[in-house]
Amino acid sequence: MPKSCGCRWFPILLCVLPASANDELVTDRPDQTESAVVVPRRSLQVETGITLERDDDVEILAVPGTLVRYGLSHRFELRLAWPGWVQVEDGSESTDGLADPEVGMKLALASRPELALLAHVSLPVGDEEVGAPDPAPSMRLSAAHELTERLGFGWNAGIETGSQQLDEGRTRLLARWVYTAAMGFDLSDTWGAFLEVFGDLPASDPSPAAHSMDGGITWLLSPRLQLDLAAGIGLNADAADRFATAGLSIRLPR
Repeated sequence: MPKSCGCRWFPILLCVLPASANDELVTDRPDQTESAVVVPRRSLQVETGITLERDDDVEILAVPGTLVRYGLSHRFELRLAWPGWVQVEDGSESTDGLADPEVGMKLALASRPELALLAHVSLPVGDEEVGAPDPAPSMRLSAAHELTERLGFGWNAGIETGSQQLDEGRTRLLARWVYTAAMGFDLSDTWGAFLEVFGDLPASDPSPAAHSMDGGITWLLSPRLQLDLAAGIGLNADAADRFATAGLSIRLPR
């Protein structure tokens, strides 16, 4: 997720610049750490890719996972996220369908350190096989710290919810705390890399905590076009065994 100030690529959006000053391509993929940067006013940015995850005998493919971001002002953006078509293979059984989309916003709060608030809600309009029965809100705080000209640190902390099916068609909303922490490395004007740990912990959802780590690279082909590649592993038995993603991001001319 690119930037200037010695971090043009920055895959985890760690440069500490005022939101109003940012006009470089800054993306929220391929890592799990959402950036603290808002896209420029009246700019439309599309970030998309493919994700493959494996946990024991279960394999999940999601394509094209897409995030569309539109800047309403220098401190506020609208967001539409969609995992795309999801296929779940469990041994000889296979399920697939269109996942639920999410609508949301990002609000820049401060520039030193760079802080932003993100809020989303998923809409239960996807296919029943892979979607949820109810809307699921989420919220997180994003922060970014510039450590040196070529090294940055970013983190997220927040809460996410999901639906649990009960008897007689009833459902209830369960919540989990989420966290991320990422180091970003500026390798050159066009190449960057990151290392990250992330996970979730039980709030009202009693499921065990899951912790993972990943890393990846980004390549800024032009000031408005970026390619990325990342992969990771689970750090405990309750996280996915391994996963990988590849994608591209583009900002359309104003």
